[in-house]
Amino acid sequence: MKSQILNTPVVSAPDINVASNVKALTEQVNNLQSRYYSALVSDCEVRTISDRWYFRAIGFTSFGLIFFPLLLVAAYCVYRAKKCQKGGNNHE
Repeated sequence: MKSQILNTPVVSAPDINVASNVKALTEQVNNLQSRYYSALVSDCEVRTISDRWYFRAIGFTSFGLIFFPLLLVAAYCVYRAKKCQKGGNNHE
């Protein structure tokens, strides 16, 4: 079996300050994240009773994966949310 020796040329790199580049990039990412999440805040507010019922449905669906009967409660929450949207009983 032949043994092969690889020779790589030595290349001198210019002075690159990696720490400052990483810091600047991290700051840009943080700024983008904060702008993105602040734009989402208005979409995620619970404003109406229908929104509350949907929020409950999401929670019961999540826990329904562990305890199956909670999926029935989640279905009831979706029913109530739809009823509130159509102008049904708006009181809890």
